[in-house]
Amino acid sequence: MTRVSLSAIHAVIVAVASMANGWAQTPATNVKSRSELVSVPVVVIDSSGGHVRDLKKEDFTVLEDGEEQTIAVFEEIDRASASTTNDQHPAGEFNNISLGNRSPQLTIILLDFLNTPVSDQIHAKDELVKYLADSSGSAPPTSVLALTKSGVKIIHHFTRDSKELMKAVNGVQRSQPPVTEDPSEALLTTATDKLSTVLQSFGEFQVGSEQTLISFDRRRVITLTLDGMRQIAQAYAGFPGRKTLIWASGGFPFVINEANMALREGVAPIDTQANIQPLYEKTWEALNQAQISMYPVDVHGLGELPGPATAPVKKPLPDPFMHGQWLHAETNATFELFAKATAGRAYMNQNGLERAIRSANDDSSSYYVLGYYLHREGKKDGWRKLHVDVHRKGIQVLARTGFFLRGSTGSQDDASPDSMQAALDSPLEYTAIPITARWQETVDAEQGKKKAIFTLTMPAGFAEVDEDDRNRFALDFWACARTPAGKAAGDIQQTMQGHFKPEAFDRFRTNGTDYRGAITVAPGEYVVRFVVRDRLSGRIGTVSAPLKVDR
Repeated sequence: MTRVSLSAIHAVIVAVASMANGWAQTPATNVKSRSELVSVPVVVIDSSGGHVRDLKKEDFTVLEDGEEQTIAVFEEIDRASASTTNDQHPAGEFNNISLGNRSPQLTIILLDFLNTPVSDQIHAKDELVKYLADSSGSAPPTSVLALTKSGVKIIHHFTRDSKELMKAVNGVQRSQPPVTEDPSEALLTTATDKLSTVLQSFGEFQVGSEQTLISFDRRRVITLTLDGMRQIAQAYAGFPGRKTLIWASGGFPFVINEANMALREGVAPIDTQANIQPLYEKTWEALNQAQISMYPVDVHGLGELPGPATAPVKKPLPDPFMHGQWLHAETNATFELFAKATAGRAYMNQNGLERAIRSANDDSSSYYVLGYYLHREGKKDGWRKLHVDVHRKGIQVLARTGFFLRGSTGSQDDASPDSMQAALDSPLEYTAIPITARWQETVDAEQGKKKAIFTLTMPAGFAEVDEDDRNRFALDFWACARTPAGKAAGDIQQTMQGHFKPEAFDRFRTNGTDYRGAITVAPGEYVVRFVVRDRLSGRIGTVSAPLKVDR
């Protein structure tokens, strides 16, 4: 069984009906297998640190779980020779992949206030300002984001203007202290008299309560961290090429099994990854599809680490007398794994961001993209190891070390409302599905309200179609109008699924689709957020459009 995988796109919603005549509505069936293109960006560096250019497809070998793959796509990317394009959209059009200056290279800097002590947050901000003050006009378009307890925040959108970035970074307020895992200091006496036995019971209860709270808080922080990564991946998936993500953090809230890239048990004994592993795997999938290479930077640097517990406990956290050093070592190990798995580099035991940012920018200035077709038949879900060889001596290769294979044994359909709600609420525009929105007209509706009619345009290839299941498709559309104060004023949700008739399928895969719908609101001013999801691939697109409705 095969699927036709159309290009990435993003965003939509509303009451849709424009191609109903070409859609035969029948119950959907599961997809059992498919083939798709696996893209592997590869940076090749010689012994002197320079980029190796002008290699051919024959110079590379790609292995998946030890088996050589046939390279079907090969491209060399060189920022020096690549052209930039200026997006010019007609008035009244709103597009989710509008950069103003489309560049073949993008740098994203993420200040992690969720997992970083306050003193290190200040240090990270100062180091970023120092870099921006010294950066030249040759730096690629750079965006600065923050990860906080309330989610991802936009500090500044992509720009080459370092002064604008400095101003925005200086205006960022520090976050609250992160979750700490200091060993309990409950005094548990070893005496056997009656009073000591009672105190022992109280002490054990205190330790258990502390570690239970830590476990719940850690799970929340892990979820927020993974959600943040996934949002960033969805936001930049629609832009071509390798993107660099500078992750300035004081520590990761989880540890990883290097053998299969699964989450390992948390430090707190109550903690479990049972409900987190699916989100974790989806996050990896999103990062890989977006071709994001991570450059984690330990902003704790060479600072003093926390010391041992001051009193014995019955159920201490692991290694209570070396706890701070243990956490630091686990953080460094996780940094290294994240970097290697996404073709990036980890920077630890140093106190500056500048080297990491300049190195990341240099890596993305020249690289190769290799692609091969993944055949799922007979393959189990889980981590698939990748290895790229270059038939040259004395070179270093940066390529991702694997990817999570999901949905190989059954339907890949994502019908959960959670990812749609996350896209609706995110401050970032998701670009995995490109969308252009246009307002058409407003007409009278019930109770003095108005219907605002719109059209959403998605290009060819924005969604997958299962040809082996009679051209099956499954699309979700959401829209929400919000007032300037952020209050919801109108919304609509719709799912469209069924089977394309042959002639409609030909038009769909050649021309894309226009969706025409309407949202009902009272007269006033709003921002309407459109969200579109392709259930078969899990890709999501969003676009926001201002709306003014007169009386």
